[in-house]
Amino acid sequence: MSHRDIKKKIARETRGKSPAEEIRILEGYLRDWPEFKGPYQELRKKYEARLAELRRVMDVRSDRGVERDPFCIRKRGLGSVALVGLPNSGKSTLASSLSGSVVESADYPFSTLKPNVVMMRSGEIAFEIIDLPPVANEPISTLSYSSGLKEAVRNATLLGLVIDLTGDVERSLLILEERLGEMGVRPVYGRAEAAGGADGDCRRSMIFATRADVAREGARDTPRRLRPGASVTLHPLEDDGFDDAVEKLCALLGMIVVAARDPAEPEEPVTYALREGATVRDLADRVHHELARRARRAKVWGASAAFPGQEVGLDHELSPGDVVEVR
Repeated sequence: MSHRDIKKKIARETRGKSPAEEIRILEGYLRDWPEFKGPYQELRKKYEARLAELRRVMDVRSDRGVERDPFCIRKRGLGSVALVGLPNSGKSTLASSLSGSVVESADYPFSTLKPNVVMMRSGEIAFEIIDLPPVANEPISTLSYSSGLKEAVRNATLLGLVIDLTGDVERSLLILEERLGEMGVRPVYGRAEAAGGADGDCRRSMIFATRADVAREGARDTPRRLRPGASVTLHPLEDDGFDDAVEKLCALLGMIVVAARDPAEPEEPVTYALREGATVRDLADRVHHELARRARRAKVWGASAAFPGQEVGLDHELSPGDVVEVR
């Protein structure tokens, strides 16, 4: 098996796995690593570094306080996304789709009574997805886990309001916003509104509209009409639904998604999240400091290029979706 095949296989098997599961998978591969030199050993160094990082994560997560309280969640990746929804709104199924992990779910209310934490990954971009226990019509104080739920919501970087499109969408949104208000949090939709929030308890939020495949005609646009400017992702995810969700989450953080392409492996571009207004030099530095030091130019495919494969300088400003080959 070539080093490229090994890389693809490991990426496929570790996507969305917990740190403990990823450690087990990587240890298995490194135990039987081929003796060949060159790219095989470079790849081995990469996975040994990843293993060391995962073990550090496990050391933190094994802290006694975290073990006692499942709602005390350490943030990883670009940030945490707390999924907030009514009973049977499809949160666990959505979390499974976003992460590639199997999140326990059932066809009865309140099947989730403690957070399920999984990772959503795309290239070098990662978000922690927190499938929270549901809220309901009644005040948040009536729930046995109300204090933990409040802590998890207030500590989250972003909120994902999960709405079942086959139900009363407007009423569901109002209930979720009411319950969040009881936790001292106001969801804000869209960059402009978030930037103009009057208090420190605003949370940039997007809407995940579930059961889109069986929703009545015209229901798909309902959340966006009710909350102008809201980012909405439909579930089940459509052809480019996963990439679209990643881009929308990054946009809420003021970041764009671009891809770096290695001239030696042009069919395997790796996605990165960069701040808005980032340049080719910023991308090169994210890939590797040495690449940024020796780079002189780049080729760009995408919205910021005048034509596909345009050769640009290092100060060229990138646009969302650009594919860049730094040279």
